Amino acid sequence: MSPIKPNSQSNRHGDLLTAGRLSQYLGCTQRHIYNLRKRGLPAIVIGDMVRFDLAAVRRWLGAQQKSSAQPKRSTGAATSKP
Repeated sequence: MSPIKPNSQSNRHGDLLTAGRLSQYLGCTQRHIYNLRKRGLPAIVIGDMVRFDLAAVRRWLGAQQKSSAQPKRSTGAATSKP
């Protein structure tokens, strides 16, 4: 299979990818793609087919990265040693 070339004429469906092609692009398994979908990875359902818009996936992944980089706030009272 040839590598994915976003925005190229070789992808005749624009930037809509199957789970298999998206997993190749991201370097993970198809199972992981479907697990990410359960966590909110945007997908387009056409009949019984599931496709992923590459631009939407990139935005979602970027948002996930930003939210995981933010420091977690402590809900407990701060304690200090004398």
